[in-house]
Amino acid sequence: TFLDPLNEFVTSTVYSTEAQGWTGDMAGIVIYHFLDGIGGVDEHKAVQGKYVNLYDLFYDNPALNLSDTSRPLWVQDPLIQQHLLWSRQPGPPTEELLCSFVEHAAWPGWKRKQRQEVLRSLGPAAEPSLRRLLTFSK
Repeated sequence: TFLDPLNEFVTSTVYSTEAQGWTGDMAGIVIYHFLDGIGGVDEHKAVQGKYVNLYDLFYDNPALNLSDTSRPLWVQDPLIQQHLLWSRQPGPPTEELLCSFVEHAAWPGWKRKQRQEVLRSLGPAAEPSLRRLLTFSK
């Protein structure tokens, strides 16, 4: 596959241990998606019950030398290894689930505008299931 969702292009576990996370080997991870695109999480739905600031852990972390590509981040800081292993699942999901766990009403204004522009650009002939995923109540 182009973007292997099981080991190369993987996500952290935020809302569901059944639909999020990753499987495989840490050395195989190419991109790790934090899944907090709006800078926070719904603490009532999050598996950990709180917002975990992965930006600080991965990028604003004095224990890391991001220019040292010879040493993986999880070797440079055991907290990264701990987090990655926490998000690791025993196997891939058994079924495909919808990708939206955040209520559309909680989106910031810019995100709503962005979605409206995408819907407008798709036009009325867009595949109904795609439209359903992008549509939200005002």
